[in-house]
Order: sequence, then C-alpha cells, then structure tokens
Amino acid sequence: MDPAETNAALEQLGRRVRALREGRALTQEEFARKCGISVSFASLLERGGRSPSYETLLKIADALDVPVADLFREGAALEVQDPSHARLVDFARRAHLSRAQIERYIAVGAAMFGVELERRDPDEVQRCAEEGCERPVLARGLCAPHYHRDRRARLQQEEA
Repeated sequence: MDPAETNAALEQLGRRVRALREGRALTQEEFARKCGISVSFASLLERGGRSPSYETLLKIADALDVPVADLFREGAALEVQDPSHARLVDFARRAHLSRAQIERYIAVGAAMFGVELERRDPDEVQRCAEEGCERPVLARGLCAPHYHRDRRARLQQEEA
C-alpha cells in the first residue's frame, strides 16, 4: 500500500470513529477517557493524523460499543443501534438527503409527536399559540391537535 492509500485509509477510519463518537453524544474528552488515550491523540486519530495500534483499536471499539470490524465499514456515517431504525437510515441514504433536510424532517416529526428537541435553542422553537399549550409547532401557530380542532370547527361552520 502506498503512502497516499495509507493516508486515505487513516482518514476514513478517523471519520468513522468521529461519526460513531458523535452518534453516541460523547465529547472527545469522554471518548478519550473511555479509551484510555489522550485527548490530543483522539483528535489526531479523528483527523487521520495517527495510526492506532491493534490494542488501541480494541479499546476504541469497546468504548463505542461496536465490533472492531465496524470501525472499518465504509460509508457508514450513521450508526444504527436499533434495527427498527434501519429503514429511516436507509431512506435518508437512498434519497441522498442533506443534513439540513434531515434536520427539517426531525423537526417535523418532533412537532407531529409533541417531542421536545433537546439540541435546539429554546428561542428558535415556535410554540403553539393556544393559551397554556407549550407544544412545538412548525407553522400556522398551532400544534397538530389544536390545528385540527380549529379546522373541524371551520368545516362545521361552513356546512351550517
């Protein structure tokens, strides 16, 4: 293997480790502690700047709770823990969704099911205009239950 191929392989490994770490919401500091490596080594590893020993690869796989082979799986930026999530990941990949599109779908799902998005700035989240209701909304100022209640009332008025 020539040096260019080696560097490309290390960069691929680094991207994979970073994606797995971020998928588990671990900081580099937490990850490094779990692996028994320094934060600077973890940073270099994720950038493809260091080649880990086999022993370190075993520690990394253990810290990320994946088999060692999964560290080398190509094109697997999204890690799926629950097999039922595989359809969502597969859909996003086949549809070639951008990160922004995926974030928008997550926001739609959160509004539909009344789930609070933890990573969003509270000032950015629109809330239902109905007094006493704090559910997140995407548009029209009302959460799904209040929107449908108002829609049914309008339809009944139109029929009368």
